[in-house]
Amino acid sequence: MVVGPKKVIQQVPSRISLMKIQNFTAHKRQSFVTVVYGTLFIIAGIISFAINPAEIYTNWFVDIKEGKFVYKMWKEPTYEIFSDIYIFNYTNVPEFLSGKDKQLRVDEIGPYKFQEIRTNENISIDKDRGVMTMNPVIKLKFLPDKSVGQYSDPIIAPNIALVAISTLLADQMGYFANAAAYYSITALGSKLFLNMNAGEFFWGYNDPLVKVASTLLPGWIDFGKVGILDRFYAQRRDKVEVELGNRNKRYSINTWNDSPGLPEQGYTTLNESILCNRLKGTYEGLMITPRYNVSNPLPIFRKQACRVYPFRFLEERMSDMGFPISRFKMDESAFNKSSPFACTCTKNCLPDGFVDIGSCYYGFPIALSKPHFLDADPEQQKMFVGMHPDPEAHASHVDIETSIGVPLSLRTNMQVNIAVRASGGNPSIRPVKDKVLPLMWLSLKK
Repeated sequence: MVVGPKKVIQQVPSRISLMKIQNFTAHKRQSFVTVVYGTLFIIAGIISFAINPAEIYTNWFVDIKEGKFVYKMWKEPTYEIFSDIYIFNYTNVPEFLSGKDKQLRVDEIGPYKFQEIRTNENISIDKDRGVMTMNPVIKLKFLPDKSVGQYSDPIIAPNIALVAISTLLADQMGYFANAAAYYSITALGSKLFLNMNAGEFFWGYNDPLVKVASTLLPGWIDFGKVGILDRFYAQRRDKVEVELGNRNKRYSINTWNDSPGLPEQGYTTLNESILCNRLKGTYEGLMITPRYNVSNPLPIFRKQACRVYPFRFLEERMSDMGFPISRFKMDESAFNKSSPFACTCTKNCLPDGFVDIGSCYYGFPIALSKPHFLDADPEQQKMFVGMHPDPEAHASHVDIETSIGVPLSLRTNMQVNIAVRASGGNPSIRPVKDKVLPLMWLSLKK
């Protein structure tokens, strides 16, 4: 059939209209898809802003469950911690005791390198309360091949037992009791300074005074030898509870031996506690709260150091692997009376720059300071030849990856001393009266 021009002309508009409709529909479909995708991206952006994916991953990663990485790290920390220990050897004792020399001369020997092996036994997680309990165990392993000093090294050091017992009697007893103690000390043959080797200094030397005290007062002196490391690392059944449920306080200490504070430093209740003796909210150093607010001081508790010590944010740095870390430095006033973390003292107070930890060690007048009396009372420094405080070498710091709360490196330096207070009835320690005698200093490194 032949279609005429009129018929063709009549059909053209309908075809054009159909094409327009199809094009319009396709355009609308594309616009709709664009709107949908745009809306989804906006929603995704809002969700990402409201719910940080990195935060979700961090919370998943740091969640402690048996078998997970963080659980294993608490049970048996994967990193190694070493302790370099330096002994102060007294080199002019005869000259000093005779009065020829007015100052005691000390030489630093070492380091003696140890590995500190830390495990946490009997880990238990209470999901309902959001806490974890454990029994921490710390042991030292001597590394002779990596040490400059050896156990056989001969040294001369203060007789800790004689100084400690004499000072305790001077603090608590009258003239006649101290005079009786002096005659007993003389009869037993105990000397103010002793020749020994480094191994005996660390792990115990024999002294008749200790044997008598442990026999007469077994509830007080429960050891037969006196050794610095032997007493510092004596195994005790401690129980620690750590916070897990509160994300703002995760990994902080709740209680130590069921107490939120340190009774040895005067803790009674939380309401009456001070920064020195309040353990709740502090950290042992294995891990800290993820995304820790660096504007706050970082309170670190070390059982052997018998107190809470403040670290403050110093700077952001790059790690050796190229990611940012936060360095916290021990507060320069940490051992001073002006520190907010200073403990209360009303009697027999130590000079500035020293921390009394005797209540944690049988009442012995053990005092901690920074190495070589750094930032301590200058009068104490003047009593010795051989003390060389160095703010750079003797400072303490810890580097932390704050997003997950992992300490990546640390250097904690402390010195162990013994304070001397004498009574008129007991002249055995009179030559060193009112002195703080340095014994050793250690550098804990990770």
